[in-house]
Amino acid sequence: MVINVQGVTKIYKGSGGSEIFANDDLNLSVKEGEILGLLGHNGAGKTTLVSQIIGLTKPTRGEIYVLGKSVINDPARARKLCSIQPQSQVPLGELTPLKAVTIMGEMRGGKQSEVIKQAERLFEALDISQWSKTEGTKLSGGVRRLTAFCMSVVQAGKIIILDEPTNDVDPVRRRYLWNEIRNLTKEGVSVILVTHNVLEAEKAVDRVAILHKGKIITQGTPSEVKGSISSHLRIEASLSAGIDKVDLPGWALSSNQDNGRIAIYINPNTVVEVIEWAKSQIDEGKFLDYSLSPTSLEDVYVKLTGGKEGSAL
Repeated sequence: MVINVQGVTKIYKGSGGSEIFANDDLNLSVKEGEILGLLGHNGAGKTTLVSQIIGLTKPTRGEIYVLGKSVINDPARARKLCSIQPQSQVPLGELTPLKAVTIMGEMRGGKQSEVIKQAERLFEALDISQWSKTEGTKLSGGVRRLTAFCMSVVQAGKIIILDEPTNDVDPVRRRYLWNEIRNLTKEGVSVILVTHNVLEAEKAVDRVAILHKGKIITQGTPSEVKGSISSHLRIEASLSAGIDKVDLPGWALSSNQDNGRIAIYINPNTVVEVIEWAKSQIDEGKFLDYSLSPTSLEDVYVKLTGGKEGSAL
């Protein structure tokens, strides 16, 4: 295993001497060339766990191994082996993307000529070459975000941690970004993806761990996690203007409605009946369209966490 987290607990002291569990008996691992999605609300314990993996925070109990050696015994080694893209924007100041990425690559031991070639290839792959020599103060949030990604992966080591890497990035370049991440894993790099974007994570990760109030409440491949919770299907429909309530037939197991769309959960053996009903709703002018799909990772996430913010750090 590239990363092995064993029974990690982190406790902070609260007011009046109370104990706050930021992480509570966490166990997980990351294999070589794997993308692990670390999902959870703000305050679920994701940031605390990442800080412990890279040796910035020491666990109260438990152990973390990076490439077979203890992070607690040698935190500097862990920081050297792990590259991280933080959630917050990297302040480039007057540095251009090319200069910022080149400096980072050289700091990791790369020769300037080779680092520049890597940077130019990354810029081209992400379609940001036209801004490579533009001062950071003049760049959009999306280009600065992609520059920070390039800074984290140039002269890539064995482990890269990406915290919300697609924030502010447009849909087209998001696809380019995920292609680059997958290319890294083909070279044996392991990636931890920290994100709130469950739908995006479902398509990108090999395995997922969901944190809630400091605990891992489930982990596995997206298919395993979804299958362990429900075998139901979901029909989702866009409501016509003026329709704010839909009378549901008896086969509807549960539903939720938001922003002009309704999602209804059903048993697979009622599919024929459900489709006929959905067609009738379109004929009556209540639905604009509908789609039928398996339960998503987002559905599981909401069900497990209750859709509410956690209280851990």
